[in-house]
Amino acid sequence: MLLFFSFFSHNAISATTIGDTTFPADVGSKYTWKFTYPAEAKGAKFTFTSELIEKGVHNTIDALIVHCTIRGYIPTFGWNTLENNSLYMAANNTQNYLAFENYVIAPVIIPTPINLTLVAEAMFASNYSIVDNTIIENYGGGRSDEYTYNTKGFCTKAISKEDGIMLSKLVLDTGDAAIPFGNYFLIFMVIGVVALVYLKKQKIR
Repeated sequence: MLLFFSFFSHNAISATTIGDTTFPADVGSKYTWKFTYPAEAKGAKFTFTSELIEKGVHNTIDALIVHCTIRGYIPTFGWNTLENNSLYMAANNTQNYLAFENYVIAPVIIPTPINLTLVAEAMFASNYSIVDNTIIENYGGGRSDEYTYNTKGFCTKAISKEDGIMLSKLVLDTGDAAIPFGNYFLIFMVIGVVALVYLKKQKIR
């Protein structure tokens, strides 16, 4: 078990890290964000799936490249694919480089180590402030958006306001982050079940 653990945990890390830049979601992992406000928007949600993570070049910069598929759901209309295996992000922390190409509402997953200033600038925010782990983007006329990220690099909530009054709220709902090592957890589970069956047979004999 220890031999299997050491082998697969190494691969789990190398799958999403290039240089000193890490994308905190393995290929194939899916996450869901849902609207909790206003009442009319409840039930609406979208999912983000990591499709490809590789080393590449973006604007002449060697970078960690991520492709994604984003699907949106509205109760009245059902599911709709918004991005299909599209270029989502290119990042190189050493070069202080970050570019987001295709996303819905906001970049919901950002590279680590986290640099919120770099994230805000990559979103072309011309007038922004950062308070703790939240980026506040001001548009003028009392309009603003707030994006809060956890230490793992996931946007936990996105809030739109006008004159201090909340217009909408989007929150992180579910995701594979709850399972250690992502899909590798399934491998450990299978190994554990096989081991238990073997020990049980030995005991019966």
